Amino acid sequence: MRVPLYRTGAWCWIITGVGHTAGDLALRISSPAADRDLDALLRSRPFDLLGTSTSHYDLYMGFSLAMGLAIALVGLLFLMLERFTQDPARLRSAGAVGLAASLGMLVLSVVLLPLPPIVFFTIASAAFAVLTLRSATPDAAARA
Repeated sequence: MRVPLYRTGAWCWIITGVGHTAGDLALRISSPAADRDLDALLRSRPFDLLGTSTSHYDLYMGFSLAMGLAIALVGLLFLMLERFTQDPARLRSAGAVGLAASLGMLVLSVVLLPLPPIVFFTIASAAFAVLTLRSATPDAAARA
């Protein structure tokens, strides 16, 4: 069942995750001098963590890249759910999960992040909200 609003929300997640990962890698390749100094500082004090030696830079980069990939994967999973369900009630449930997750990410983005994730999670939240609310009536899923 193809539902444009649901797909819009899912694609916002994918774009945000891929954009985050690409932007993170681009900043690592051509970072300003101040960033290079901070990176050097974060690397300068290795420490043991669960039996391995690491640095704050490694943890920061690992978490950052993992977050970008995870966000893109969530969007892909939303698309897969939409593709494999024929039941409007199940799609409404998936839309409600998408709405809750998107709102959570929107709040984090507003508090901690720059404009692009704020924009994409706002669009995703709106798309999932409209889908979820319109799907409350039996024939509304076909209109969404």
